[in-house]
Amino acid sequence: MALSEEKTKLIHRLNRIQGQLEAIKNSILNEEKDCEKALLLLKASHQAMKKFGEAYVLDNIETCFDEKKSVGVLEMDVKKAIRAAFSL
Repeated sequence: MALSEEKTKLIHRLNRIQGQLEAIKNSILNEEKDCEKALLLLKASHQAMKKFGEAYVLDNIETCFDEKKSVGVLEMDVKKAIRAAFSL
């Protein structure tokens, strides 16, 4: 079964996040004390999760609105609220 382009992008985002988390985990296991590297990894993984969350919700909400035949202003307002929830 082939994944849609949106789902493929979501999987790629998760793979990047997983790599960042593995790097953090390895730095703990290896008792590395590079504080700057650790902070950069934490910030990057945090930002990546926020972006993934936004993309995931927006991708799936389309299906929900399509199923319920809801369109128009309500849909735009909900999307705007979701973007705001996941922004800095």
